[in-house]
Amino acid sequence: LCTCGLRSISKSYAYQEQSGLDKLCHLANQLHTFILAKLHHMLFALYFYAIALHHVPSDDSASTFTGGSFDDVYIRVAEDSGVNESTPLLRAVYSSNTSSSSTSQASSLRKDCLNWRSVGLLAMCASALALATYLLWRQTQLPDFGYRLSLIEHDIWSDMDLQGRGTLLDPLKVVTVFFTHTASEGCHEDCPEMLHKLQRSHQEELPYNFLITGDCQAFEARGWGYESSFSKGIPLSSSLVIAFVGNFQRIPPSNCQLNVAQALLLESLKRRRLQPDYQLFVVGNDAEAVQQELKFWPRYSGHRRVK
Repeated sequence: LCTCGLRSISKSYAYQEQSGLDKLCHLANQLHTFILAKLHHMLFALYFYAIALHHVPSDDSASTFTGGSFDDVYIRVAEDSGVNESTPLLRAVYSSNTSSSSTSQASSLRKDCLNWRSVGLLAMCASALALATYLLWRQTQLPDFGYRLSLIEHDIWSDMDLQGRGTLLDPLKVVTVFFTHTASEGCHEDCPEMLHKLQRSHQEELPYNFLITGDCQAFEARGWGYESSFSKGIPLSSSLVIAFVGNFQRIPPSNCQLNVAQALLLESLKRRRLQPDYQLFVVGNDAEAVQQELKFWPRYSGHRRVK
């Protein structure tokens, strides 16, 4: 029951311990999908809107009478007849010409309005397409810094009390990371029990800051808060010591354990518990397989042996 509880807690940490960049990439992907979906609908709406514009009836045909237009009526007036624009028939013709002119002006204004609406809709579609293209390009250019880390805190798995029993670690001075191994049995399940055995052999808290087990989890021993007590041959006040649980003199740690180690480094940087210009070392006289794997990592600086 205890093991199941620890596993459920570790899964909860694995879900929560995502980096800010991972969340940012996830948000960019959601925004990219949303814009593409809306752009698809907007293009369809623009297509049908353009079809509707071609079928708008002309307003010129609405200004005709049943008997025909006044444009076809010709009136001959004698010079000495004394008629003017107040004559009923001429007044009707004049009113028709004025009404036709105002109708054509209103039609021209409506067409201009429709044209501006079309231009605005096209501009919105072009902007959405440009934004979607930019987000897609940004996604391909940014490296994938996303990672997941299953970190089991000290108070969850250990019964040891560190309060007042260790030297506090100043994060501003932490510029070195040492990797080693426990040179003991490994574990792929029931790893807390294995760590308890190691604690009993030391009769105190394990001398590491973190331990990485074979089930792809990181366990906090002294953590980011207290100095390691691994060896006096290394600068304990300015370093983190991370140990792979198992004997890796000849066989290197699994890819899963190496991925957890990289995620732990990124998490330390994210929490500002490790300085960005840190150096990485492998420490131990029989950690050759660990050294062979980590020598290709960025900021690897060498292999130190201890007395």
